[in-house]
Amino acid sequence: MSIVSRHDWWQLTAFGDSAVLLPFALLITVWLLARPATRRAGWLWLGVVLADAGTVALSKLLYMGWGLHPPGLDFVGLSGHSAMSFLLWPVVGALVTARARAPWRALAIALGALLALAVTGSRLVLNAHTPSEAALGALWGALLAGVFLGLERRPGQLPAAGGWIALSLLLPLLLTYGQTFPSNRILAWVALRVSGHAHIYTRADLQRRQRLERLRMERG
Repeated sequence: MSIVSRHDWWQLTAFGDSAVLLPFALLITVWLLARPATRRAGWLWLGVVLADAGTVALSKLLYMGWGLHPPGLDFVGLSGHSAMSFLLWPVVGALVTARARAPWRALAIALGALLALAVTGSRLVLNAHTPSEAALGALWGALLAGVFLGLERRPGQLPAAGGWIALSLLLPLLLTYGQTFPSNRILAWVALRVSGHAHIYTRADLQRRQRLERLRMERG
């Protein structure tokens, strides 16, 4: 019998849902932009969040609307859970320990990355994404987190957690944890309107196409 049940994996994957992470991202944006000393970091943060979410949405829209995907991969769009988790959780760790000593700050960032990795693993266990979708989403989120943390690595320029930012970040977690943001339904609606097609492309369409391609290759 598995030590970790399917219910446990669902509880873990909830830490990567946009219902939790988008309020986190918004709150961090407001918190950084509110202080002149951190306003530059705030605009940078807003930029990487938009790049993260926008790229995930675009990758899904291209497949839903037109069936476009990287050749040879079982891929219908980047994993948003993976991409947003690898951006948000390490940065949350960095913000909460902004004025702590370097080893503690590095530990907090590493713990955030471990949580993001666990969320990514949960997407695979729950068959929500393929390895390519989860891995590429994770790499994209980690790259953007690295850009933000690399450019804002001066601890004195970021807000100390003290109590307020840590407490304020708990609020969206308490209010939205366990909720599911309807991102795929929204993107499906957009894809239908933009593409003008009668239906969206699904993973079943991709798998059917791949089977036909294999049959053609076998028949020579």
